[in-house]
Amino acid sequence: MEQEVDSNKDPVGDEATPFVEVVFFKSDTCAFCPRAEEVLRETIEDLGADAFRINVINVSENPEAAEEFGIFALPTIMIGGVSVTGIPEPEMIMKMILGSKISKKRGEFNE
Repeated sequence: MEQEVDSNKDPVGDEATPFVEVVFFKSDTCAFCPRAEEVLRETIEDLGADAFRINVINVSENPEAAEEFGIFALPTIMIGGVSVTGIPEPEMIMKMILGSKISKKRGEFNE
């Protein structure tokens, strides 16, 4: 089962975590955000939700977070420091997850 965390905590998380950190930026007035979140959750569920932690940040409530991460448009999904804006295709989310996993592995070898 995926874990959803509070948007007031650090959305990047601990590097030692076994989870893939997914940050989803949305707002109360965003027309496309519900569909983007649905695509994200369905894709993660298909891949095995136990391996993911979703951090949902509502920029209407926490505008500083959007500014901190350089988010200028919504909805935005960030995985492994790479972000995509709009309603992503499931394949794009999978590529972002794979890229995040590869980056983590490379970091382990370089230490």
